[in-house]
Amino acid sequence: MYRRHYLHAYAFISPVIILFALFRVWPSVQTLYFSVFKVELLRQRLTFLGLGNFLDMFQDGVFRQALQNTLVYAVVIVPVSAALAMVLAVLFVEEFRLKELFKAVYFSPTVTSTTAAAVVWWWMYNPQWGLFNVFLRLLHLPPQPWLLSSHQALSAIIIFSVWKTLGYNMVIYLAGLQAIPAMFYEAAILDGASPLARFVSVTAPLLAPTTVFIVIYNMIFALQAFDQVFVLTGGGPANSTNVVVLELYHQAFQRYRFGYASAEATLLFVIILSVTVAQHLYSRRFEVAY
Repeated sequence: MYRRHYLHAYAFISPVIILFALFRVWPSVQTLYFSVFKVELLRQRLTFLGLGNFLDMFQDGVFRQALQNTLVYAVVIVPVSAALAMVLAVLFVEEFRLKELFKAVYFSPTVTSTTAAAVVWWWMYNPQWGLFNVFLRLLHLPPQPWLLSSHQALSAIIIFSVWKTLGYNMVIYLAGLQAIPAMFYEAAILDGASPLARFVSVTAPLLAPTTVFIVIYNMIFALQAFDQVFVLTGGGPANSTNVVVLELYHQAFQRYRFGYASAEATLLFVIILSVTVAQHLYSRRFEVAY
């Protein structure tokens, strides 16, 4: 009977395992394999290069710029989005009119296609008739080039990405707040703690496990940014918004350098794995039980 239950369980999950192996595991293994070759698909020829692709990659100024942009993007968006989401979650714990409506408004970007949302924001960033410059003119401020400026384009993409991820992070924080026992707040109130003191001394520490999850989750996706950059700027102007995934897309599907692109993907995998493991090990000091 025990073996039969196991057999039934694996029979039910086998389609998912097979699909995951075909479309996730096998392509990943192929990418690792191709990273040490010069891949010529049309000629069906592989030329072993060893670490040649990786050496060329680090000597490539365009890739170094893409890697720098990716790291800057991730380092900025993750803490900003997490901090704003925590503040919103704390505000939404309180009861007020139209609370559910505002929650839906803040969460709606999460369920909106990134590509569709990016197209809308591209129009809003338009330097001539975009909504943001219309507001600036109403405030008697000079209009900004936004996506056309190599100094502002990455910041504009970061603003869009914070708006896009804010709702998801807020919902996760709301779940974390609801799991905190009320007795901690009651004890703080009896001690005369102000709302700010309760947030600093009770809410923030007890939300540490939730914060760790949000930081790791958002960091993984931030390092793989592609859709918003591809739609808003295409990596320009002057590679100021080019990121690693967009660069490997260009190398693979525009220049047909599949081995070189595989090496870039392998390096990105190593970076994501290293950052995730480091964050996980560091987060153990924040584990709490209540």
